Amino acid sequence: MNKLSLYLAASILALTTAAPVLAATPDELQRRVDDLEATVDALRSEIADIRKTPEFKPVPNFTSSKGDYSFKFRGQIAADAAVFDVKQGATDFNDGTQLRRARLGVDGTIEKDWAYRLEVDVGNASRDDSATGEIDVKDAYVQYKGIENTTITLGQHKTPNTLQQAYSSTDTLFVESPLFVEAFTNRTTAGGDYKAGVSAKYSDINWTATLGVFGENYSINGGGNSGGTATPTYKDEGWGPAARLTWAPVNGVKETLHLGASAYWRDTGGRSSSAIRFRTGPEVSVDSTRLVDTGNIAANDYSFVGGELAGQYGPLYLESEYGRTDVDRITGSNVSFDGGYVGASWVITGENREYKDGAFSRIKPKESFSLSKGGWGAWEIATRYSTLDLNDANIYGGKEDNYSLGLNWYPNNYLRFLVDYVHFDAKKSGVKTEGDAIVTRLGVIW
Repeated sequence: MNKLSLYLAASILALTTAAPVLAATPDELQRRVDDLEATVDALRSEIADIRKTPEFKPVPNFTSSKGDYSFKFRGQIAADAAVFDVKQGATDFNDGTQLRRARLGVDGTIEKDWAYRLEVDVGNASRDDSATGEIDVKDAYVQYKGIENTTITLGQHKTPNTLQQAYSSTDTLFVESPLFVEAFTNRTTAGGDYKAGVSAKYSDINWTATLGVFGENYSINGGGNSGGTATPTYKDEGWGPAARLTWAPVNGVKETLHLGASAYWRDTGGRSSSAIRFRTGPEVSVDSTRLVDTGNIAANDYSFVGGELAGQYGPLYLESEYGRTDVDRITGSNVSFDGGYVGASWVITGENREYKDGAFSRIKPKESFSLSKGGWGAWEIATRYSTLDLNDANIYGGKEDNYSLGLNWYPNNYLRFLVDYVHFDAKKSGVKTEGDAIVTRLGVIW
């Protein structure tokens, strides 16, 4: 076929294709133009998705152009070192180091309304106390956020108890939780921390309300209802409701006043013969020695109630809590234990904490540490008094008082260095243990 023939064929094809367009009404032409523009916009969006590179803060964070889907890695490392000086008592504490946490996880969103998170801990000291060789499941849940100001969570997540539990472990003022929080919300021996369940949280600018029902915790090692052991020693899990209510009558950028209350009630399930145990150490987890300990208490059920008061005024920060547990024993009279703490800090470099959803976050420095640019990060000094009484009726778990002083350095948003001095003073069954400890922590968050 010569060039003239090709030209004639192409011209005929063009005229044939154009004929319907030339014959179309103005409305039809406009509709076709609109369809063409919509197709072009869709193609542009798809190209943008293909070209879009993940955001790094400081790990890859993948988000679709419309924000319907997202995926990111998350995790933290907390490495501790501690030395002890025992002034009274026969306890020989371990001077040494510990990988307190080594968490790896992912979270993301699906069509905006749904979210998910899976996070495990491979740090030796964070494993379930009654298990060996365990990968410890922390968060493992799905959330629905399609209702305004409301989040419904199904799976393993934190029970809504105490201000300290509401914090991320990366945001706490000191290396370890106060005495009563560790004793009354320990997930292997009591009713708090990470447990499988369902909860609903309503959150407004000034207040939050959370209510849930929780069983016990998962365990990759099997037997989640037996605290992680390979073969459960009982068949029925403990269970019960938990709730927390917070109100911030003052909620400004630099001035905040927080009031809160939380509670739980738990049926002990199939382990009522050795149902619960309240205990804690010197607020230093490098050594696992417990200075106060009720031992196993046979109980039908038990409950907790606690109050919270916290606030900040610029770089000044205050937090305090009181908590009490009541135990319905199978034999003997019912018993109660209580404890509390008060802590304060001053950010030397002037930063303040962000307050959101009934909790305060860690300090984020105005300027990151940099020798070349002259930034020094954020510096904070803190102090805390903590007390716990585990004596009642014929239960002689002991009483402990701790005094702590801390220095915290935040080089940037993802690193922190903590140094705590802790003076512990405990007395159990007439035996007194008193001493000092210095503990340091290197924390990395992503």
